[in-house]
Amino acid sequence: MPLRILNGLLEMPWLGVISVDSTGVLQVWSRGAERLFGWTQEEVLGQTATAALQLHNLPQGEVELRVPKKDGTLIDVEVWTGPWKDTTGNAHGTLSIFAEIGQHRAVEQKLAQVEQELLQVKAQEEEARAGMRTERRFRELLEAAPDAIIEVDREGRILLLNLVTEKMFGYRREELLGQTVDILVPDVLRAGHAQHRGDYWGHPVTRPMGSGLVLHGRRKDGSSIPVEISLSPVTSEDGFRVTAVIRDISERRQTEDRLREMQQTYTRELESRNREVERANQLKSEFLASMSHELRTPLHTIIGFSELLAEELEGPLNEKQRRFMDHIHTDSLHLLALINDILDISKIESGRLRLSRETFDIAGAVEEALSSIRPQGMAKSITIETNLSIPVPIYADRLRVKQVLFNLLSNALKFTPEGGKVEVKAALRDGFIEISVNDTGIGIPKEQHQAVFDKFYQVGATTKGVREGTGLGLAISKALVEQHGGRIWLESAPGRGSRFTFTIALEEIHEDSADSRR
Repeated sequence: MPLRILNGLLEMPWLGVISVDSTGVLQVWSRGAERLFGWTQEEVLGQTATAALQLHNLPQGEVELRVPKKDGTLIDVEVWTGPWKDTTGNAHGTLSIFAEIGQHRAVEQKLAQVEQELLQVKAQEEEARAGMRTERRFRELLEAAPDAIIEVDREGRILLLNLVTEKMFGYRREELLGQTVDILVPDVLRAGHAQHRGDYWGHPVTRPMGSGLVLHGRRKDGSSIPVEISLSPVTSEDGFRVTAVIRDISERRQTEDRLREMQQTYTRELESRNREVERANQLKSEFLASMSHELRTPLHTIIGFSELLAEELEGPLNEKQRRFMDHIHTDSLHLLALINDILDISKIESGRLRLSRETFDIAGAVEEALSSIRPQGMAKSITIETNLSIPVPIYADRLRVKQVLFNLLSNALKFTPEGGKVEVKAALRDGFIEISVNDTGIGIPKEQHQAVFDKFYQVGATTKGVREGTGLGLAISKALVEQHGGRIWLESAPGRGSRFTFTIALEEIHEDSADSRR
């Protein structure tokens, strides 16, 4: 029986069991070692171990190593090392157990199973020398485990423990054997622990203890340590037992607390900075809105008086004066358009932009936008065509829809060379009106398709070789389209023109709007 169990241990695929004598010659090479490192037993037994596996030079206990496999690749392993002794107690080598990093839980469960089988065959092992040697090897394996392992009976009495248990809780082995496991439970939790233990005996299964809870163990000096506990029920000839694998997670908990404190500090700083940014954005929007209003008043005066002078009501203008007045009027209108853009974007950012919806014919709105843009097209000999097939009126903000159309058409003319073509299409699609403005212009690289809708972003020079406008037109258009429940997107490539498409949701016409049309 002991030899069968030992052979079973050596066949475990997840655990590498290796033994060397005092000179470093390999004596044991398990199936798990073959899986981990790639060498077969035939290749290594009786040979001197590689430099990375000189186990007789390793310190006893637990270490982490990076060791090579047969194919040269490196793996990270945890190694538990102890002396290899014969039946007389003399050490004649070193026994090490290898496991890949992250395999703790599997190791814990397998170690518990090994201990359970060891208890079942204890009597037989005492009758034979070979059995005694196997028991000692299993004990060495148990003592080399990285976590505390205890076994208790139905009454909660401790029947078995390893060296890690003594170190973790500060008791000597003889002080714990025969005591109830409550001795390791903090005083304030003992009453509840007895109830939990009774519940577990009613439904014994392999599982973590207190899943989702913070568990603590009590040391001999009365101090408390955070732990993780895995429970495994065992039925043997001696009765029903439970094996508990206990891990001290003090360092992990301290690390988690530090990370949590850092995260909370970072979150507070981020929230503070976000509030500062929001406040700065609010002040900026208020400033832009205020300045836009202040600038528009004198501009309207300039535009009005330039138009009056151009009408020559107060006397004729010579050719030079008329040219000057045209420049004043044109540049004033251009400046007013820029200021209007800034005012619109400040309203959008502050959430003060409201739509004034009405029922209207989209074809008429397109023609009105085109009437303002056609002179620019004629100046560059650009052909402007329309293809509109909208049989029903729409319910939207007419002025804002025209503003979107004007921005898209204006951009199309700016970036289309002389003799090019601009086309406006409109059609019904899936409950939306889909309107697109196509041009045969210089095109836009794909990586800029999203950025063109950012505030103040300008793709590049127009066909005149300069940048024009504020870079707000597409950002405003996007906001206006989305406020109508639609979306806007770009399809373009350098040298192949551009197509800007936007949709407006076909909302149900309000009763008051329908009554006003009767």
